[in-house]
Amino acid sequence: MGEARPRGWSLAEFLTWEEQQPERYEYVGGHVIMMAGGTQAHAIIATNLIALLRPLLRGSSCRPSGSDLRIPTPETGNSRYPDVTIDCGKFDAAAHDASEPAVVFEVLSKSTGWYDQTQKVKDYASVPTIRQYVCISQSEPRISVWLRDVEGRFVQQEDLVEIDGELAIAGLREPLRVADIYEETGFGDTPASGLAG
Repeated sequence: MGEARPRGWSLAEFLTWEEQQPERYEYVGGHVIMMAGGTQAHAIIATNLIALLRPLLRGSSCRPSGSDLRIPTPETGNSRYPDVTIDCGKFDAAAHDASEPAVVFEVLSKSTGWYDQTQKVKDYASVPTIRQYVCISQSEPRISVWLRDVEGRFVQQEDLVEIDGELAIAGLREPLRVADIYEETGFGDTPASGLAG
């Protein structure tokens, strides 16, 4: 992520400005930050998540979406673009924001891992509809999870580090297999050889 100059805007002013921009920006602590591209590992993990979630959510009021869907966090005054979101609110074809984000996923990199697991936790915890926050490492099989406790606070769970483990998702009856999340990344599987001729 590259940081732009401070704008001194309110969150509402930033959201109005951003809708007119060709690029995507996050708004953090009064600063406008342009979103940068990720690695192939980052992309395949996010793609795997959406592919796994779509059939499990089909027929429900929830749907998975990628990093184009925005989550404003008014309590902290920031605006985020998670890598994957389960949105359970009313569908609005023209909306830029998740209607009712329920579960949020971030794919970690070496440069953003600490930030995603500290600062973003505060932002996502401030959105009352978010029941679960999931951080997925792209450099090793490791998944960190925060769940709301009975008092509504985010509580970090024990990390999942076994490739043959399962990730329970709030609101879903079926867990996701860790191996499926990491499919084609080289962790516990054979990378695909390419398109069939």
